[in-house]
Amino acid sequence: MWNHRSIKSLMSLTAMVAGLSAAVPALAETTYPQRPVTIVVAFAPGGATDVLARKLAQKLGDHYKQSFVVENKPGAGGNIGTAYAGRAKPDGYTLYLGTVASHGVAPNLYKNVGYDPVKDFTPIGLIAASPQIVVVNKDSSIQSIGDLVKHGKSDAATYASSGAGTTIHLAGEMFNLKAGTKMEHVPFSGSGPAVNALLGGHVDVLFDDMPSSAPHVKAGSLRALAVTGTTRSPLFPELPTLSEVGKPYGLEGFDVSAWFFLGAPAGSPDDIADSLNKTLNTILVEDDMKRYAAERGAQTLPGTHDQAQEFIVGELKKWNEIITEGNIPKL
Repeated sequence: MWNHRSIKSLMSLTAMVAGLSAAVPALAETTYPQRPVTIVVAFAPGGATDVLARKLAQKLGDHYKQSFVVENKPGAGGNIGTAYAGRAKPDGYTLYLGTVASHGVAPNLYKNVGYDPVKDFTPIGLIAASPQIVVVNKDSSIQSIGDLVKHGKSDAATYASSGAGTTIHLAGEMFNLKAGTKMEHVPFSGSGPAVNALLGGHVDVLFDDMPSSAPHVKAGSLRALAVTGTTRSPLFPELPTLSEVGKPYGLEGFDVSAWFFLGAPAGSPDDIADSLNKTLNTILVEDDMKRYAAERGAQTLPGTHDQAQEFIVGELKKWNEIITEGNIPKL
């Protein structure tokens, strides 16, 4: 039979166990990492994903007082490196810098990417997102989104892209589907050649990633009509979003962005994932990181694991609908 003393002893023991349990994650946070951590990038050195990964590696290294090293695993449009990261040992020492390509477009565009974007990864958190910019030649008669919609319903209308299946291609297809235009897709072998075609007056419009077209807009050789995100870009705050000006044309809610997230193989320890999420969120609100993103037309996106997971699932659904409704053949 329980007496006052035994109940008091049990309560003390319970409190002690609870205290020890609560201390376990905190202990892991203070001891992780014990050796260098690899961040896998599924593209070659020098690209936007690689540059961001190296910036993030440096910041994580500064916070944890341990080396974070970028490992490039390019090939098959990013599928090889992504599959490699998803199969890595889930111990917190292999991380992955994912993108809209790896966790939005590719799983819907390729018949077999070699990984499951949801089941094979634990999202640590979103990093940043940058909208595309809708640009035309400076001498174009297209002065507004309304002009673009009107012209886009003619048989002569064309839009350039950096290649079939890229988000630049799919943004144009999304525009066609929402606005009822029938612009012909003209693919090129990258953003550079697509921009050159626009500068030369060979195509009508380009839904481009910010870094390749922004310098031409600032120089006055391209005219910007809008950005494709849900909010205005810090690089061009005067430019409206397509959603803002596109309501009369069925473009309300239009959202195409180049986004990035930090992930780990599924099954990575929760306490390590929590520690990384907490540290990532600290980094993303630091002035130099926000400035780094803004200079590239992006905004940092601090948040929780669950928010990152929900976002990725939503993007997968969105791109599946565009690829299916646009009758874009699988690769």
